[in-house]
Amino acid sequence: MSDKTIVIDASVALKWWLRDEDSTAEADQIQTDLLCGDLNLVAPALFDYEIVNTLKMAFVRSRIDESYALSAISDLVAYDIERHDTRSLQPLAFQLACRYQRSVYDAAYLALAQTLGFDFYTGDKRLFNSVGAVFKWVKWIGDYPV
Repeated sequence: MSDKTIVIDASVALKWWLRDEDSTAEADQIQTDLLCGDLNLVAPALFDYEIVNTLKMAFVRSRIDESYALSAISDLVAYDIERHDTRSLQPLAFQLACRYQRSVYDAAYLALAQTLGFDFYTGDKRLFNSVGAVFKWVKWIGDYPV
């Protein structure tokens, strides 16, 4: 297990399977670093639901087929990503969501990263643009070293 740990949101992991997205090379590097044991990944428990829902929408919109979506879900289950119960972080997530006009879902990632003291990588430009200048530990996926 690596000493380096980061928080990622669903927008980063989804780039592993939705190849028409931007910054897939950087997302692939995170995946490689995870699989090689050079990086630990942390996410709130809602991470899986966000990914599966987006894969479902990608299927409905004919971006991917059902077997590809199911394969992606199997991969996701197999990856050693530490999921955190964020019930204790709900007050902080609520405050961050209100302060920065973000969803509580987005703010759950922020609250987790802030509480654990890890960098947080996102592929959500609106989220990054709203808090990246305020929180130096919020990183744009395109800046992950390849």
